[in-house]
Amino acid sequence: MKDLLLKIKDLEQEIEVLKHQNRHILECAVMEKKELIGLVRKAKRYFDHSDLAYMILDETFVIIDLNETFLQLFGYAKEEVLGLHVNQLFSSFKHYEKWHQIAFGEAPLQPLSALEFPFRTKNRTRFWAELFGKHFVDETEPFSVWSVRDVSLRVKSRKTITKLNLKYQKKLRDIETMLDIIPIPVFIKDRNFRYIGCSRAFCAAMGLDKEHILGKTSFDLFPLEFANIYHEKDMEMIENSFQSYKITTPMHLNPENLTVEIQKKRMMRNGVFDGFVGVLIDMTETEKQENYLQSRIAEEVEKNLKIQEIYQNERVRNAKYSAIGQMAAGITHEINTPLTYVKGNFEMLMDDIIAFLPDSAQKNAMLNDGKAIQSGIKRIERIIETMREVSQKSKEQKEPANLYELLLCALMLCYTRSKQIVPIRIQDTLFDLSLCKDELRFTCNVQKQRIEQVFVIIINNALDELIKIDSFEKRSLHVKIFQEQTQIVVRFCDNAGGIDTLILPRIFEPFESTKESSGIGIGLNIAQQIIAQHAGEITAYNEGDGAVFEVRLPILEELVNAV
Repeated sequence: MKDLLLKIKDLEQEIEVLKHQNRHILECAVMEKKELIGLVRKAKRYFDHSDLAYMILDETFVIIDLNETFLQLFGYAKEEVLGLHVNQLFSSFKHYEKWHQIAFGEAPLQPLSALEFPFRTKNRTRFWAELFGKHFVDETEPFSVWSVRDVSLRVKSRKTITKLNLKYQKKLRDIETMLDIIPIPVFIKDRNFRYIGCSRAFCAAMGLDKEHILGKTSFDLFPLEFANIYHEKDMEMIENSFQSYKITTPMHLNPENLTVEIQKKRMMRNGVFDGFVGVLIDMTETEKQENYLQSRIAEEVEKNLKIQEIYQNERVRNAKYSAIGQMAAGITHEINTPLTYVKGNFEMLMDDIIAFLPDSAQKNAMLNDGKAIQSGIKRIERIIETMREVSQKSKEQKEPANLYELLLCALMLCYTRSKQIVPIRIQDTLFDLSLCKDELRFTCNVQKQRIEQVFVIIINNALDELIKIDSFEKRSLHVKIFQEQTQIVVRFCDNAGGIDTLILPRIFEPFESTKESSGIGIGLNIAQQIIAQHAGEITAYNEGDGAVFEVRLPILEELVNAV
C-alpha cells in the first residue's frame, strides 16, 4: 500500500511537470503566431508601398492579388480589379495576345523582363508600361507575379529621338542635294578642319571624287606650302565670324594655277566653334578680263564700253551666284532654330500629349490652336522659297488684309520663344494669345504671308538682341500700329542697346549681321525686298537705348478715295 502511494505521488509530480512543459509550449506557439502575423503585416505594408505596381495572376490569368501602387496607377478600387481577367488592362486585345505569347510561349517557366506594352487606366487613359514577370508554383497550383512600371515618358522620348534622327538625316540629304546643284564650289569643314561636305562643283574644281575629299585636311590635298597657308587661315576662323581672301593655288588635274576668292562663314554650336562653310569664286577669268579691258581702252572706246557692260553683267551674275551659295551654306543656321524649336515641341505636344487627352472642349480648343501653329510652321518653311525668289517677282496674289491681324499672327508665331525672353506690348497692352484680331482694322492690299514673314524677321532680330540682357524685367519690346496720312505704319521699339553705327547704314544689305552663332544676315534684306514689292518702305534707326524698325505700307486705294 505504501508503495502504491509512492507511485501515485510520483505520477502526480510527473503530471505537474508535463503541465508546466505544455504551458511553455503553448506560450511559445502563441508568441510565434504573433510574430508570424507581424511579419505578414509588415510584408503586406512593404508590398503595398512599393514604387512598382504588382499583380498576381492564377493559371487562368485572373488577378487574385495586387498592391496599392497598382490601384493608384490604374485608378481602380481593389474590389473592381480582384477577379478581373488581365486582358481588360491592355489597350487592345491584340496587345494582350502578343504579351500572352511571349509570357507563356516557348519557355513559360523562365523569368521575363523589360516587356513594353500599352495599357489603359479605368478612365481609359492610355500609357506605356514595362513588365517584369516570374512564374511559380504554390502547393501544386501555378501562379505568376508581374511588376508594372509606367514608362510613357521613356517611350515618348525614344519616339521623339527617332523622329528627330529621321528629320536630321533628311535635312542632311536635302543639304547635299542643294549643294550639288549650286554652280559654284562650296565646302564645309568641322572644328578639326576636316572636309565634311562639299558640292559637285567643288569636286570638279579639285579634280577629285567626293570620297577622296571628305574626311581629309588641307595637308592631305595640297602641297605643304599652300596647306600651311590654308591651315593658318582656318585657325583664324576660331576668332572671326567671316573671312574673305584671294589666293593663287594649284588644283588637282589642272595644269594652271587658279586665282580664287575664298569666303568663309563660321558655324557655332552652343557657343563653341563648330567649323565653317566656305565658297570658292574663280577670279582667274575676271582678272584676265580686267587686263584685257585696260589694254583696249585707248584703242576702241566703243568696244571697251561693250566689254565693260559684259564684264559688269558677269560680275552681277557672279554676285548672284555668290549670294545663292551663301544662302545655301547658311540654310541650316537660318531655319534650324525655328524649325527645331517650333516643329519639335509642336509635334511632341500634338502627337504625344494632346492626342491622348480625354475628349473635352479644352482638347478641341488645343487642337484648333494646333492648326494655327501648323500654318505658322508652313510659313517658316517657305523661307527657302523666298530665298530663291529674292531677285524674282512673287507669283502670289495680293489681297485686302488687316495689318493688325497679320501683326498678331506674327506675334503668335514668335510667342513660344518670346514669352521666355521679353514681355511684348502692342498698342501699350501686354500681348497674349487671347487678343482679338478684329479689335483694330488697318487695311492694305498685300500678300499676307509675305508681310507676316517681314514682321517675324523683325521680331526675331529683336529677340536675338534682347536675350543678351541678363534680367528679364529689364527687357522691353513695344509694337505700335497707326495710320499716318495715306500710309499704315508698324513700329517696333526695343531697349537692346541699338544697332552698331558702323552697320546701321548697311543694315538691309545681304550678309550684314552682328550675330555670332546664327544667321548670315539675309533676313532684313529679304524683308526689304518684300516691302519694296508692296510699294512700301522699311527703315531702321536708333532711339534712346534701343533700335526702332518702321514698316510703312500704302493704305487700300478704295479707302484713300473714300477719304
